[in-house]
Amino acid sequence: MAWALPLATELTLSFMTKNIFLAVAAVAALASCKKDPTLDERLAGTWNLSDLSLSGTVTTPIGALPISITDSLIRANNTLDLAINEDETQTVVWNMDVRALITAPGLGSFGTDIQENINGTWYAVDGGGVTPDSLYITADGVKDGYEILSFLETSLRLRSVQTIVDPDLGSQTFTQEVTFIK
Repeated sequence: MAWALPLATELTLSFMTKNIFLAVAAVAALASCKKDPTLDERLAGTWNLSDLSLSGTVTTPIGALPISITDSLIRANNTLDLAINEDETQTVVWNMDVRALITAPGLGSFGTDIQENINGTWYAVDGGGVTPDSLYITADGVKDGYEILSFLETSLRLRSVQTIVDPDLGSQTFTQEVTFIK
């Protein structure tokens, strides 16, 4: 004769199995609801400068002169520190100390030091895959925007187009690209 569970036992086991299944499904659903980090949260941290280049055209009395500037020596402590503070403000400290090579056709090349310390605030704009992501830094009342060309967990490449107004030479536009690593 076949062994059989009473109907009440079968219903209880069926009910318990459904409850266990529902509990496991609820835990899985809650675990999958973990919020993805924002672009700001992924950018936050200390980045080390690994590459710097600028290019543009300088207006001179004899006409436009294309120039390029590349790093020839990146000294220690060249960092970009993007912090998200406990009060949710976002501060930036960018220390730059680079020996650069300036090259201009007809004039040759010469070295110069670029030393800058930027303290201010920052925020990022996620382009959502439609437009490029951007990083904005405000220091001394001036906001500069940087297009995020590439961003991986350990590398960040930024580009900005900046206009410098010189009292003698007028307005000069330069494209700057910087690469950082963690």
